[in-house]
Amino acid sequence: MGLLENAKMGIYRFIRVFRCNDVMEIMKPDAQTVLDIGCQEMYFYNQLKEHYDVTLADCEPQNGDIVKQDVENLSFEDSSFDIVICLQVLEHVPDPVKAMKELKRVARKQLIISVPNEPEFTFARMGTWEKEHLWAIQPAVFEHHLGKPDIFKTIILKRYCLFAWDIGEGD
Repeated sequence: MGLLENAKMGIYRFIRVFRCNDVMEIMKPDAQTVLDIGCQEMYFYNQLKEHYDVTLADCEPQNGDIVKQDVENLSFEDSSFDIVICLQVLEHVPDPVKAMKELKRVARKQLIISVPNEPEFTFARMGTWEKEHLWAIQPAVFEHHLGKPDIFKTIILKRYCLFAWDIGEGD
């Protein structure tokens, strides 16, 4: 790994600490089960496992603790998890609208999503587009398909958007 790649990974690891803290601050305290979608590094899991029963899912699991799932076609029953977390994933999938609807379907109490805040994210990357990003998803897209979020804020120098919806049991 070259110097530039090492620097990029160092920045990413530094940023994820703050993103994790922001997410943990808004998580419902009475929740017991959590689904974490797109969790390859398991960093967030290591912060949550003492407080919640956590299910890890990713389209390409690289660890035996992670179940193989396609975020656009989740195999879980409706309302399977108190909290569903999907951080920095939707910009990578072919159909983010289908994915966000699946995430809401399996959430019982709360849905938490974060995506890059465009165009600030690209500006912070000095005008370069992240190669793996298929989409730049604006907040209006989430509101249109999932309703107005109960929590919306930009985090980490406005580089990321963080959304949370209270689903409510039986809604």
